[in-house]
Amino acid sequence: MNYPRRQQYRRLSRAVRAALAGVAAAFLGLLLVSVGFGLSGGLFLGAAVVLGIRARRWLSLARRSRVGARSENEVRRALAPLEEQGWRLRHGMRWRGHGDIDSVGVAPNGFGFAIETKTRRYDERQLDRVRDQASWLGARRRRWCRRGAVPVLCVVRAAGVERYERGVLVVSVDRLVPVLWQIAKEMEPNRSAALASLAVP
Repeated sequence: MNYPRRQQYRRLSRAVRAALAGVAAAFLGLLLVSVGFGLSGGLFLGAAVVLGIRARRWLSLARRSRVGARSENEVRRALAPLEEQGWRLRHGMRWRGHGDIDSVGVAPNGFGFAIETKTRRYDERQLDRVRDQASWLGARRRRWCRRGAVPVLCVVRAAGVERYERGVLVVSVDRLVPVLWQIAKEMEPNRSAALASLAVP
């Protein structure tokens, strides 16, 4: 189970707890009002409204996590054929930062790729994050990425995207596998020069 899916279930659980607490508070508030305790009943009814708003917020966040989980699953499916060609794949790898590395791919020649998945939009924070992840992989997971790792941000709801931003390869899911193969082959003859070409200007 990937990180967004776990996050989705946690958020759904919080939404359910808030909703149940809201229903209980509303019931108690109405009961108190019906027996003449208007002030106390009003307080419980107010709490029920607040809990309902909170439940709705958690439900909205859970929907966002569900979209992220689907996007990560799509990237996993796109990468899966690489295993038959000698690549090593790992998903949801824990790292020193918050959360995990969405996907790690290691070519047969030892070049690694840290892959961050985004559905549509991303910002500089995500670019910096995946660049940090690639550096961490190259330094701390030498058994996996013995020749270093390239940062990749894969945009699932896009097509034909292939560019570099702030030293990160940004690519759409339809171009992901062929571009990874191309980079792995190009980096083989001269690793230092190839890595330097990915650096931020």
